[in-house]
Amino acid sequence: MNRALMPLPLAAFLAATPAFALDINSFRAQHHLPPLVMSTTLAGMAYEQAHSMAGRNHLDHNGFRQRLGFSGGMHAENVAFGCADADCAYKMWARSAGHRANMLLRDVTAYGLASATGANGRKYWALELGN
Repeated sequence: MNRALMPLPLAAFLAATPAFALDINSFRAQHHLPPLVMSTTLAGMAYEQAHSMAGRNHLDHNGFRQRLGFSGGMHAENVAFGCADADCAYKMWARSAGHRANMLLRDVTAYGLASATGANGRKYWALELGN
């Protein structure tokens, strides 16, 4: 890729626009990828995972393959804790190589996002990506 056409590094972009709120589609747009549609199915999967983690006060990917069922296609999951809002969760994922790669997958067309708060007050997030 031509270096002149490469997007700004995320940190530089966020520093230049402090009021910018990050979401999956604005992040993908920065990398010249098409937007994803919000899927109620994937949102339900994200809800299930976020509430499962909050109920156990534990960050993990437990049950990922079971949540997929027999849907086939490309799927990925990002999880996080400690962020008060989605903007924070997206920024955290953008700074992690593996989570960032998931958000930039070319073979996904949809997403679902959910959060849940555990008894300890910690907020858990789940982002499901798929087709």
